[in-house]
Amino acid sequence: MLKRINRRLRRIINNPYKLYAQNSELKSLFNDFNEAVILGSASSINQLDLTGYSDKMAITVGNFFEHPDIEKINPKIHIFAASHPPITKEVLIDWWTRCQEVLPQNVPLLVEKRDKEVADKIFKNRSVYYYSYGGDVPVDFTKPILSPWSVTIVALQLAIYCKLPKTGIFGVNHDWQCIKPYTHFYDHDKPSLEFYLNKAGIEISYEKQKQPFPKERLYKEYELYQQYETLKNQAQINGLKIYNYDPFSDFDVFEFDKKLELLM
Repeated sequence: MLKRINRRLRRIINNPYKLYAQNSELKSLFNDFNEAVILGSASSINQLDLTGYSDKMAITVGNFFEHPDIEKINPKIHIFAASHPPITKEVLIDWWTRCQEVLPQNVPLLVEKRDKEVADKIFKNRSVYYYSYGGDVPVDFTKPILSPWSVTIVALQLAIYCKLPKTGIFGVNHDWQCIKPYTHFYDHDKPSLEFYLNKAGIEISYEKQKQPFPKERLYKEYELYQQYETLKNQAQINGLKIYNYDPFSDFDVFEFDKKLELLM
């Protein structure tokens, strides 16, 4: 009898769904918003004044916390994709320690569960929500979600999950991965993921446009675009709209609504 009880307790403790059962709260956190804005890291970000979105559900991703106006933009949540090669645990700790220092303390994080150990160590006194890969649409953050080829895919799933009537994206343009230099709005020789990778002596192949497997890269780009198309369709099913707001982006999966008034 005691053995059966212990086995049952272990199953409850090890149940991965328990970890993100709290994600049902995400919807209530954003009940007062009717528009989401997803802010990526393309170099076009430097040519835009985004501070006017401080009263929207601004979702930042990846290295966006390095933006000089991060406090004025006042993101409502920041998302990290799961760590993966060439990111080592040491690099992740350095990068996230920097995030903890510069991202306003009131901003909650959404972190993939495989990085929970590092997140628990670094992000003290900050709200952290966890999610996991391996699911599918329809989007439900209390279960595994669609495994992303880009962190923007996670952000779009969150906007859809929270049923925001309108979502706009800035700084999302994947063309560089095939035809343009590897650039972001921030410098790679200053604190950033690239900075910490280089500091650790880890070469970033795309930074030097080294593509030893160009066909493989093309196939991955195709899969990424297919994910965007899937989420576009999912949004339409739910009566939600997604737009590309960026005046400098040619990313055409979503309808353009270029915010020329934001040009600096």
